[in-house]
Amino acid sequence: MILLFIMLLLTALYSFLFYFTSLSLWFYFLWIPVSLILAILTMLLAILIMFQYMKRTSPKNKFRHLLLYQACQLILFFSNTKIKVIGEEYIPNKTFVCYANHKSDIDVIALYCALKRVCSAVGKKSLFKYPIIKQCKDVFAAIALDRDNDREGARQIIETIKNIKNGLSYIIFPEGGIKSRETEEMVNLRAGAYKLVTKTGVLLLPATIIGSSYTKKRKSIFNRVNITIIFHKPISKEEYENLNTLEIGQIVYDMINADIQKYETR
Repeated sequence: MILLFIMLLLTALYSFLFYFTSLSLWFYFLWIPVSLILAILTMLLAILIMFQYMKRTSPKNKFRHLLLYQACQLILFFSNTKIKVIGEEYIPNKTFVCYANHKSDIDVIALYCALKRVCSAVGKKSLFKYPIIKQCKDVFAAIALDRDNDREGARQIIETIKNIKNGLSYIIFPEGGIKSRETEEMVNLRAGAYKLVTKTGVLLLPATIIGSSYTKKRKSIFNRVNITIIFHKPISKEEYENLNTLEIGQIVYDMINADIQKYETR
């Protein structure tokens, strides 16, 4: 991973600079942790500066997504999360909307890394209160969906539809948030989420996420989380154009839950 290599390089550089300081001997034992903290802060500052430039370029700019992909890989590494992908051959090269079940805050990161495509995401508004994620909203054309304000929510859906028509793919969790961590299955069906495909005619990519609920259940970060992501053959406009959003949602709902039930019986 490129960012991990840069972080280690910066850590080594700061440690080397500490060698030439006139600090007392006891401080030498703090070289590595202090250097690591400084390296992380340096990287965050550099990313924030690059974000200011990236806001002026297209959301489909490949460099910005390379940067995001590396950052997501770094998060998975430090959170001790491993991903296994099934059905990678079904990931489209054309514009799509990916629909998946949702059991953990790490789902969008895992799914983004599994897709390896230029895409963005629709998430709940509360997620974007954090400074770094708030910056991602403008840089990657992410949508902060306000579920408590129907008018604002409708405006955000229209904005997403416009971005999709301009060729930007999206990830969305049609349950409308994390409804239950007790089961991996989808437990809610929000038909309105499927307007993103019915209004644009792009490919609908169903994805099943298995194992992410363990992220909150594990006792320690040293317990690895193994996530399996299953991609299905995309559903084309010709296949869903005569269906309403509730019927489309039911197909995806049944497809995802069938995967989970099959997995749990092994």
